[in-house]
Amino acid sequence: MGEWAALISAVAAVAGVALGFLGLPALVKSPTARTETVYVTVTPSPPPTTTPTVAPAVPSTAATPGTGGAPSPSAAPSSHPAVDGTLITLSQDYGFRLRGPAPAVERYDADTLDFYRDFDEFWAINGSRIVALKPEEPGTLATCRSVTRFIGGIDLETLEAGSRFCFESGKGGLALVEFPKDGDPYDFLELTIQFLGNR
Repeated sequence: MGEWAALISAVAAVAGVALGFLGLPALVKSPTARTETVYVTVTPSPPPTTTPTVAPAVPSTAATPGTGGAPSPSAAPSSHPAVDGTLITLSQDYGFRLRGPAPAVERYDADTLDFYRDFDEFWAINGSRIVALKPEEPGTLATCRSVTRFIGGIDLETLEAGSRFCFESGKGGLALVEFPKDGDPYDFLELTIQFLGNR
């Protein structure tokens, strides 16, 4: 009996040592059990490529030659279109000086002005001269140098849209003056002045 007891104690001791140090992984997680860390490398997949969206072509509504589209409105035909110059507006007792490309608009001053407007007429003063151009005469420097039908003033009521005249200041400056609207002695009057050069 004593031998069996000793044998059982020995087996129990060996089993206890084995369980204490080796552990039973299936039943008990021993603090001395070896753990392994597994690293997994994940490579991100590239973002999906996007195809640029192209807006559908919209048919043009502009008329093309030969398609019968409506023509764009055009200005009324004129044998003498408005000159490319300085547009000024003159009321009664105002005028301008011509000393270069840009006319200087001022209130009437008999000592400084070349051209002024009273109630119903334009006047050239201080040695200035006016030549009313005929419709067929071009408003060029050569024309304004050569024509000699000088007048001292113009009646506003006789002016029509497109009326033109050469203006020569007392200092020899030459300009083409055109009226884009009919003359009206009761209203502001517009003039387009294009400096041409000097005599």
